[in-house]
Amino acid sequence: MGVMSPIDRLSALFEKFPGIGPRQARRFVQYLLVISPAVRQEIAEQIRALGTQTAQCKKCYRWFPVKQKPSNGASTCDICMDEHREKSILFVVEKDADIDNVERSNYKGLYFVLGGIIPLAAEEPEKHIRMRELLKRAETEKPAEIILGLSATTEGDHTREILAEKLRGLSKISSLGRGLSTGSELEYADPDTIASALSSRQ
Repeated sequence: MGVMSPIDRLSALFEKFPGIGPRQARRFVQYLLVISPAVRQEIAEQIRALGTQTAQCKKCYRWFPVKQKPSNGASTCDICMDEHREKSILFVVEKDADIDNVERSNYKGLYFVLGGIIPLAAEEPEKHIRMRELLKRAETEKPAEIILGLSATTEGDHTREILAEKLRGLSKISSLGRGLSTGSELEYADPDTIASALSSRQ
């Protein structure tokens, strides 16, 4: 077996992106080949900057921009540090992109990023999400309400049920109300739909 070309190696890397198949991955590489070297260099520099100018919040696990990455890795994001946020409400989401979308709905509480959802057949659910970290935060901060803002999918419902059971007795547990259609992901819902789902949560 011969050595893979840069085109093949980069295509294989793009295939690791969520929802990207071999054809799309190859299109990305072809695009990079035809754009100007300056733009290609800028893309490469911004990818490198992700490693040096972003940090993961020690409280909510959201990735956020920083001027200088802390040497010990511990840092807190601007949302968690904002004194004007409603500290008594914790919105639990699957991924960072969900926070970006929820912020446009005028939600003013805090967040916690689970890092995924629990597969239906998972024997050890805690290995698929930040369950221990969420429980620790709930026990430490004792928010008045925890909103489980997970996708309206079968696995999202499964994850919601497990978390609701684990968090029972620590806070009021609520889920997003009507507005999110079955099968939809929070990342792709429009701000008005999220606002509606928040106002009708139960």
